[in-house]
Amino acid sequence: MFNKKSLGCMTICLVLLAELSLAREPDSEWIINHIKHYPIHYFKGLQTCWKFPYQKNLYLAGAALIPISFLLDQHIANYIQANKIYSAQISQIGDLYGHRWGYYGTLTAIILTNTVTRQPVIKIIQEAELLIESELTTATVTAGLKYLTHRQRPNHKGYRSLPSGHTSGSFALAAVIKYLYGDLPGYLAYGMAAFVGSTRINDNKHYLSDVVSGAILGTLIGRSFAHQHQLEWSVQPNPEIHSIKIGFEVLL
Repeated sequence: MFNKKSLGCMTICLVLLAELSLAREPDSEWIINHIKHYPIHYFKGLQTCWKFPYQKNLYLAGAALIPISFLLDQHIANYIQANKIYSAQISQIGDLYGHRWGYYGTLTAIILTNTVTRQPVIKIIQEAELLIESELTTATVTAGLKYLTHRQRPNHKGYRSLPSGHTSGSFALAAVIKYLYGDLPGYLAYGMAAFVGSTRINDNKHYLSDVVSGAILGTLIGRSFAHQHQLEWSVQPNPEIHSIKIGFEVLL
């Protein structure tokens, strides 16, 4: 019997195979150049995280909200445990979305939308790359901060409380969705990310400051890589082959 994780992975693989069978093969020279220049692209994405003019609002929000949330941690934790916001079933939705299914769903959407609109494989590579690098970077930074802070969870089960990984990943995902699909889907994704964060407090697995820190961190990283993709990728019509050519431009 297949479990839910196996079925999800199989679905993604099947849809990807369908995309590859319908779409035009990426140019081999493009692949070589892309791999060659990818480290430059990646580190420029990281550098955008600390570009204050672009990230000013996030830094100001973090400077104000994170200290306040630390002061409110215990009060909020006590109140929520005495007055649960969600039932166990509803709270589990946030746990599943923030742990796995939000990422699987977005990757599937990237594949399906490009299949339906008959886009070249290069475009799906670009969009999947943005999703993967944003989430892996967020997960890595989150894990490092958890190790450094060594904060005990409010339920006393482990010392990996700060920041919330479910929350940081969900907010990074929301930033990617907003970049790929526009304001309305993006705002819905941010709303879902906020829901995920609230379920972590509801389940007594994180403090308010864990969630606020995760939200700032995930949004910062997701926006940074989305901004770098926007700068580097250009869509150029090619009348000779009556298709769309996606070009990768390295900004030195």
